[in-house]
Amino acid sequence: MAGCDVLVVGCGLMGSALVRGFAGAGRSVVAWNRTPERALALVEERVAAVRDVAGAVAPLVVACTSTCQAALEALEAVRDWRGRTLVTLSSGTPGDAEAARDWVVDRGGEHLDGVVLCYPQEIGSPDAVILYAGPSGTWAAHGPVLGALAGASRHVAEEVGTAKLLDAGMTGAFYVSALVAHAEAVGHLLDRGAPPDVLRALTAVALDVLRRASDEVVTALANGEHTTDQATITTFAEGARAALTALRATGSPAHLLTAAAHRLDAAVAEGRGGLGVSALGLPPR
Repeated sequence: MAGCDVLVVGCGLMGSALVRGFAGAGRSVVAWNRTPERALALVEERVAAVRDVAGAVAPLVVACTSTCQAALEALEAVRDWRGRTLVTLSSGTPGDAEAARDWVVDRGGEHLDGVVLCYPQEIGSPDAVILYAGPSGTWAAHGPVLGALAGASRHVAEEVGTAKLLDAGMTGAFYVSALVAHAEAVGHLLDRGAPPDVLRALTAVALDVLRRASDEVVTALANGEHTTDQATITTFAEGARAALTALRATGSPAHLLTAAAHRLDAAVAEGRGGLGVSALGLPPR
């Protein structure tokens, strides 16, 4: 469809939110999904649905499929990418982002890779975040349009794999682990009779402490200074062992805490027990 602003490929939960975000910002959008009914369900004044993705001409193509490879397979019929930019917001690795870049550049187009750091309901809000990586000139050209999806979006690097790497570390290793640990802990405590309002209040306290502590970790690792007069790795290891004993006695497997305790004990065995917890981020000796 000639004249549209954006083609969105993939209309799952997040892809549908992207379609609505673009349309809400006044952009004309074409939606495509492997199952056409999902795209058709989004049709409104500024949104059209197509069954043939090759006929949906747009200067900006945003792919939000399960993987980067799935996006490229869906777009295989689009041969000429001159004057077009592909933005991959699909799950994957830095290598997948590089493969997508090579694929579209070989066909005459430009590419940005991104990771969505929010839930579908937050798309279009000023605090939502999407990280983008790729040529700064390409970001400058499309940033104003993409910014409508998430007000706190930012371009993080010229190297196209950087956004995926940041996502793997901060979303995967940090956020997912923390959320799973919280769900496991709260579920067990509720089962043992803890009041929900108390757990909500304690969660808020823990998150505030974690925010300050995590900022100190970044500063310490950036500066290479891991001494502390507050709490050493040995202190954390002893606390983790005590917590494990208490939780296991009441029937909790405490999977995430078990892994954390193992990591702390290993750091103590390496001779880092007297350092701050930031030293866990150092390479093994």
